[in-house]
Amino acid sequence: MEPGKVRIVLHRPQSADNIGAVARAMKNFGLSRLAIVAPPSWAGPPRSGGPGTAREDVLARARRLARRASDVLEAAEVHAELRGALGPAVWTCGTTSRAVEGRPFLDPAGLAAEVARRSVQGEVAIVFGQERRGLSDAELELCQAVCSIPTSPAYDSMNLAQSVAVLAYEIGRPRQAPTPQPAAAEPARHATVEALWDRLKALLGAAGYLNPQNPEHILADLRRLLARAEPTQREVELLVAAVRALERTLRDRAR
Repeated sequence: MEPGKVRIVLHRPQSADNIGAVARAMKNFGLSRLAIVAPPSWAGPPRSGGPGTAREDVLARARRLARRASDVLEAAEVHAELRGALGPAVWTCGTTSRAVEGRPFLDPAGLAAEVARRSVQGEVAIVFGQERRGLSDAELELCQAVCSIPTSPAYDSMNLAQSVAVLAYEIGRPRQAPTPQPAAAEPARHATVEALWDRLKALLGAAGYLNPQNPEHILADLRRLLARAEPTQREVELLVAAVRALERTLRDRAR
């Protein structure tokens, strides 16, 4: 496992304490790459009414709790939306306590094994949702797999920082080195796959193939199909080029 290729993504976290505790848990188990999708509240003034922005205030409070893991927060990336936070990843896994149709399901040990295998090929991202509601179905659609931590049925909701600690422990736990495999082609990067879906959505919508009231219904099925295929970066680039060619042809005919 290559720790430098493992990215922990917090989607719109609400608690400065949780963010600081996440940084500590990451450093406990050798992880250092943190990305945060900023909640809307970070754009306003701080709740305390002091100087600066809410974002600066939250991160300052998080650093105080993080203590010797404050360097993880200093290096953290802050993004406006989830797609940007996942951009360079070749494989992404969302965390949830819900059953999700059409996505490979992993327990913590299974997630750690996948991370070890896939981090050899490129960056991987583990996504954690907002404290109160977790990740929505639309946000989980951006992930190729889902992971759930087994808990008591009487209380299946875990604290954000505790969830990160459990998975970071499994990911960072020493394991027997995997058997070397022949060099594989570069897996498709998340940003390239999303560029494909943007173009394909526009093209299929213009062709009348998608329901204008619910275009994501069919696209979600197509997303799952492509995720199962695990295409390479070159293969997705070929699909993007094919869609561009169709767009040019349709424009020429329209003229």
